[in-house]
Amino acid sequence: MDEFNYSALHLHTILAEGCFGSSVGLYQYYGQYVVIKSIPYDSPDYAYTAVLKEHMILSRMNHPRIIQYLGYFQAASSWNIVLEFAERGNLATFLERRSAERAFLNQHTVMAKIGDIADGLIYLHQRNVIHRDLKPANVLICVDNRLKLADFGISKIMHDDDFNRTIVGTPLYMAPEVASGKDYDYKSDVWALGIIFYELCMLEHPFVKSVGAGRKQKFRVPQIDWKRCGYSPTVQMLCDMTIQKDLTKRWKLEDILKEYHVLQLMNRPTS
Repeated sequence: MDEFNYSALHLHTILAEGCFGSSVGLYQYYGQYVVIKSIPYDSPDYAYTAVLKEHMILSRMNHPRIIQYLGYFQAASSWNIVLEFAERGNLATFLERRSAERAFLNQHTVMAKIGDIADGLIYLHQRNVIHRDLKPANVLICVDNRLKLADFGISKIMHDDDFNRTIVGTPLYMAPEVASGKDYDYKSDVWALGIIFYELCMLEHPFVKSVGAGRKQKFRVPQIDWKRCGYSPTVQMLCDMTIQKDLTKRWKLEDILKEYHVLQLMNRPTS
């Protein structure tokens, strides 16, 4: 569907309210729940553009690991996009709860979740889209516990010979080349994927404790305490491949998923 029959919508609850009257609401629509992002017409250009960009990108996507676009409608005072509802919230809330309980995930669960995110990213990258704000809050959990990528308001559609230097995203998940205003590409999403992988394993961000400890401190790939968590020692390989400050050493997503040991961790076929 595309054009939406908004007269059939019934508000259940407001999930979030943003600046300038924007909102995210949960609605009932012909017996199912849907999420609606609304932006007033008189919003600043940058806010209005973000919603329109998300509409443009999601309306072209069709993948089980990307939140499903259901349609749009124009109301008297706002422009609205309608999205699939992820019943179990987002990965950030999930990780906060597990961290508070010190309830480490088993290796199978970690790899299943990182596999879902990687599958969604590969689909985006194959369609020339960089997410640019990949973080646990933008990864949604459905009723079957599978993950889906969401929030594409600052994503970038790449064209041939594109150079990106715009500093956008969330600082704790921002690749070094993005933060420093250098050229960047799809590998900036790979960095964020690595940070999320570490969080799934250790239930904490790899660099939060080092913030303010000295900007000149030499960068080191974070180490997973795989013995304490009961993981295979090869889980460290994913950190080595992804959380690499040196772009020449950071792997492309497709190359990572061709790596035999990574496939074995994910319990996927190797041929």
